[in-house]
Amino acid sequence: MVILLAVIVWFQRLKKNLGRGRPSSGGAPFPGGAPAATAPEPTQVEAMVACVHCGMHFPASEAIADSSGAIFCSAEHRRLHAS
Repeated sequence: MVILLAVIVWFQRLKKNLGRGRPSSGGAPFPGGAPAATAPEPTQVEAMVACVHCGMHFPASEAIADSSGAIFCSAEHRRLHAS
């Protein structure tokens, strides 16, 4: 009885792992299939900056700067800071 229960649990886990596209024991996801893909490359780390108006930190690529070089999180904060 215990062995039957163990086999049922093992099949459920195998089915769950195959459903997510991850093999349960490494190697090929299906018999005769291609090897499982490796993990994707880690993304590049981006510098964070703080908005002069509200202090919120956000990625530097999303920054909006004014003519003096002050950094803002939005055009609205740039406008509010200028007035």
